[in-house]
Amino acid sequence: MLQNIRIVLVETSHTGNMGSVARAMKTMGLTNLWLVNPLVKPDSQAIALAAGASDVIGNAHIVDTLDEALAGCSLVVGTSARSRTLPWPMLDPRECGLKSVAEAQHCADRAGLWPRTRRPD
Repeated sequence: MLQNIRIVLVETSHTGNMGSVARAMKTMGLTNLWLVNPLVKPDSQAIALAAGASDVIGNAHIVDTLDEALAGCSLVVGTSARSRTLPWPMLDPRECGLKSVAEAQHCADRAGLWPRTRRPD
């Protein structure tokens, strides 16, 4: 079930973030990391901060577009620190977990999406 969960980082600008995410993923049993148009490529800092999860970094899928990263996913969960007024459903963590587990019963891929950390200049 966990192999069908993708963690998707969009336009990552700091390799340390890649490493930290990889470490957190490995701790939770996740290994499917996708990097969309990263502004930097994984390097020694990413590996150092991965702290035992260098395999997650080494096996990361690097793609040019969000469409490529989300292809085949039946559920995409986006995150944001800002309040939004979008028509999409808002789920609390428990609801999100239950929905993801329900999708997993169908062996469908799911993705957790983290947008860029800063706005482009």
